[in-house]
Amino acid sequence: YNLRKGGRAGKGKADCETDQCQYHPGYPVFHEGMKYWSCCNKKTTDFNDFLKQPGCTDGTHLWEDLSQKREVECRYDWHQTGDTVNFTVYAKKVKPDHCKITCNAVKLELVIHFGDDQVFTFNKVLAGIIEPENSKVTYSATKVEVSMRKAEFCSLAK
Repeated sequence: YNLRKGGRAGKGKADCETDQCQYHPGYPVFHEGMKYWSCCNKKTTDFNDFLKQPGCTDGTHLWEDLSQKREVECRYDWHQTGDTVNFTVYAKKVKPDHCKITCNAVKLELVIHFGDDQVFTFNKVLAGIIEPENSKVTYSATKVEVSMRKAEFCSLAK
């Protein structure tokens, strides 16, 4: 990914024909219904028009190197109802496109990329059987929630 704000490159070097990048060195401003970049001050009320604004500065792409991620611990919690087990990981600025969440009937594996360069890894053998095909993942800005459907209506031990 191109880390430059407002840069128009694709998801990697292979998607881009040139190393040149037009980007915004400033920060986005959202004030009284107006949307604009602090560096060039071209104002609009439409969010899609704001996203399409070309950069005001020329430079080169700044590519994100996923191999340089820092392993960290995150706070996580779980609770269950009669038919589901809900597992929540609390992490700010989650990057869903980079995350990998897998589960089978008895195991849950998470690799969550978030923040500037952080990754949280979690592997757990479950205390009961779940139905992976009826389970789901929900991403938000501050957490990742995995809702796993139990194969049997019972209470799973920690």
